[in-house]
Amino acid sequence: MLDTRVDHRFKRTWEFFTANALDLMLGSLVVLLGSITVVLGPWFAFNLLQETLEGVRTGRPVNWRATYTRRGTFLKSWGLALAMGIPLAIGYALILPGLLLSILWLHAPTLAAEGRPVLRALGDSYRLFQRRQDWAAWTLNVLVVVAISAAGGLAPPLAALITLPLSLVFLAYCQTDELGEEPLPPLPRREVVV
Repeated sequence: MLDTRVDHRFKRTWEFFTANALDLMLGSLVVLLGSITVVLGPWFAFNLLQETLEGVRTGRPVNWRATYTRRGTFLKSWGLALAMGIPLAIGYALILPGLLLSILWLHAPTLAAEGRPVLRALGDSYRLFQRRQDWAAWTLNVLVVVAISAAGGLAPPLAALITLPLSLVFLAYCQTDELGEEPLPPLPRREVVV
């Protein structure tokens, strides 16, 4: 269950990030390079979110190549980007509606990454919130994601190599906590001796 223990969730996020830092940062670099072309950015980001969510759930190391090798998610990634992006952009222009939509749709990206259709993921995220009605927990978690993202936006462009994967890992832990799943601890990396 999602709770207000943001500090514990962020600690697990940091541990997962440090265990997978190189792959997460390389995946983020692919996302940033894809964002230059605009067309590939959402697809690469969605793939990295899927890979991160699977890594959090199974404890296996993240593979940065999944950022560009996963097929069949291109249209879904753009559907999610447009279905969330346009209302959020309009909402944030008015400030409060944008924050409200961010809270209600906190789990929509991870639900879509699990395989649900985009509109169903948006609706299911709203229904999860409606069932819990825990404004404090959801707002705190949205503020953490916004703060991490803002830090990446305010700092030099290379800071996004750290803040983007931190945001994705934090979202993955929000999802597993809300669903009551116990994520497996990260598997140790195997050292390659040549």
